[in-house]
Amino acid sequence: MDNYIINSFIFNQSNSFDNIFLYVKRFYSNLSNEILYNNINVLIKKKLVLVINNSYYKLTDEGSIVMKDNKYYYYNIIYNFICNFIKNTSRLNKKYILKEIRCEQHKMRNYLIENTPNICVICEKKLPLCLLETAHIKPRCLLNKHEINDTNNIIFMCRYCHKLYDNGYIGINNNKLCISDYLNKNNYDLNFNLHNTYIGNKYFDFHYKYIFV
Repeated sequence: MDNYIINSFIFNQSNSFDNIFLYVKRFYSNLSNEILYNNINVLIKKKLVLVINNSYYKLTDEGSIVMKDNKYYYYNIIYNFICNFIKNTSRLNKKYILKEIRCEQHKMRNYLIENTPNICVICEKKLPLCLLETAHIKPRCLLNKHEINDTNNIIFMCRYCHKLYDNGYIGINNNKLCISDYLNKNNYDLNFNLHNTYIGNKYFDFHYKYIFV
């Protein structure tokens, strides 16, 4: 229920109790005022929701991140559904649908090809373009309409580093590469140069704060 309460703020900066109740009621038929109050109070204690003038509720910065994570989760479900659906369609249809999902991707990749060396930013291996992926520093599904075309949010990564980065196992903080405790505890052979210096930006900061584990 907590996620449904948070998701009720998707289209509004703040909501009344009645608005939240009507939204959550769609998913919980046996919902009562008392149950909803208790759940909202839990979110307030977790500092995910604020009370405004004793009558309206608003997400905190942390609550907004949770809402974006929920959108990321549902985006993946929809994307995977589309990918499975188009397996049985023609190549033309598949190309068209993927183009609709990521219409700016081709432009972004061309930018990297024309302006950056063929090197993975993380492991610094020089590789052919077929082994370098156009990686978003901050997840694409969490970008707003201004960020989605920001070339500061894309870099070349090899598939190996890209997978580790997207799963939060590596990150950049204070211009240094950080390895998660999960990888360190399991003694994986990573072969990263931890003395390298990276050019950080707000997107690396976002990834380190909210995705790095």
